[in-house]
Amino acid sequence: MSAGAQDIQFWEIRKRANRRKPWELRWRIDTVEKSRSFLTKELATTHKTDLHRAARNGERFSTVTGEPESWAASRESVWSLLRSYVRHAWAHTTSGNTRSLVASHAVHLAMASVDDARAKRHKAPAPAARVRKALNAALAFRVHSGAARPEDRILPPDEGAFSELDRACLAWVERVSLPVSQMGDKTAATKVLERCSMRVDGRGPLTASSVRRRRGVWSLALDHAAEHKMIASNPISGARFSRSRAADAVNPRTVPSYEQASRLVRALLDTGRARDDFLAGFFGLAYLAGTRPSETRAVREQDIIWPEQVTDPDAVPGFGVLMVSGARTEVPARYTDSGQHGEARELKHREVDEVRPVPLNPEAVALLRRHLARHGTAPDGRLWWQTSAPHGEYAVLSGAVYRRAWERARKTALTPSELSLGLAVRPYDLRHGCASWLLYAKVPAPEVARRLGHTMDVLMRTYAHWFDTGVHTANGQVKTALDKAGPFTGQTGPDNGETDR
Repeated sequence: MSAGAQDIQFWEIRKRANRRKPWELRWRIDTVEKSRSFLTKELATTHKTDLHRAARNGERFSTVTGEPESWAASRESVWSLLRSYVRHAWAHTTSGNTRSLVASHAVHLAMASVDDARAKRHKAPAPAARVRKALNAALAFRVHSGAARPEDRILPPDEGAFSELDRACLAWVERVSLPVSQMGDKTAATKVLERCSMRVDGRGPLTASSVRRRRGVWSLALDHAAEHKMIASNPISGARFSRSRAADAVNPRTVPSYEQASRLVRALLDTGRARDDFLAGFFGLAYLAGTRPSETRAVREQDIIWPEQVTDPDAVPGFGVLMVSGARTEVPARYTDSGQHGEARELKHREVDEVRPVPLNPEAVALLRRHLARHGTAPDGRLWWQTSAPHGEYAVLSGAVYRRAWERARKTALTPSELSLGLAVRPYDLRHGCASWLLYAKVPAPEVARRLGHTMDVLMRTYAHWFDTGVHTANGQVKTALDKAGPFTGQTGPDNGETDR
């Protein structure tokens, strides 16, 4: 019998005495002979029939297992699929943050694809948090940046560093993980997403952006499964999921005004702490120029064009220019090609070496001059760096460091009412504040989008509620019509509708 280019021959089932499984099935794949023993002749006959059918259908047989290669694929677990996909994804990106994100979501997807029935029969060797830690260790691939081919760049993790509990947790996950073959069904694939849509700390559902990222990783993993013939096709490719566009918009109540942002930065300048003084300009630039935290980390003295260096005759006096030319991301060394903590990256959604010129108003110029006079720069010209850290004296500025300073500023500068509203709860809200201030100042929307490094679509979707839609003009027209029509119920009057309570 021929299966593709392979020559496959089956022999009659034979019975061997004094064997626990006496019935033996034998067959040959080209020159490689295989056999398997069964407890009953019926079981051996069924298996032979299945092998016959696969051979007639032209399936390729593995000379290692002796069975059709598709059978091995159908027995692959979701956990083994995710390991394979993460390694593949790491090989095709140089971004440490992307590698970290893919691995993190894969861990949660693996936990969500556990077969509940098997998990009841086989008790987990540790609590869920400890199992997740073991899965993270199993996805700690090693990066060999000098490899010529992408598939050779990512090496398996150092299993010698695994503890006995790590090994027990990984064996348990492999044992109770659902088979990939079931994920060819849309209902089963969607259920995995539903099971990992909640925060593991019990504080409710994931944010809309986290759900979208997790769904993206899962969909790409299923594409990987289809490409390797584990399933026929990705069942959620092109599927529509409910999504609220409102999740893209920024809550105006959390965005600081010019006065509130000024109050926050001044609070840092007034604490008397050297680190707070060092970070005041970091936050001030985020509001006055709209830079992302990763972009602010990367600002160098040589990126600044001071007002006296501006040669354009139409330039407004006192304005300089910041040539935003890159980003510094905080990412653990195990995710980076260099093996160093943190990365120097290109601008978001831009080509390498692409630059975004951003005007510096006089207040931003004064803040930068003050910072340079008091704190100087790192050896490479950066204005903000890690002054003391296990990763080196001039490492990438830690988010934990500047977030602690920001929280101190909020508690000092904001009123109880502002704090209760969540005003400026994240440093990133300063960038949103910059956008609102520019729109308030009647800067044209295309120019606002250019300064922030946005597309117009993103600008309109995120900051739509700050655009002048003519609401006051419309309200005036309604008031004129009401004056002409007369009272509707007679409830309003000189007291402006107020009543005794």
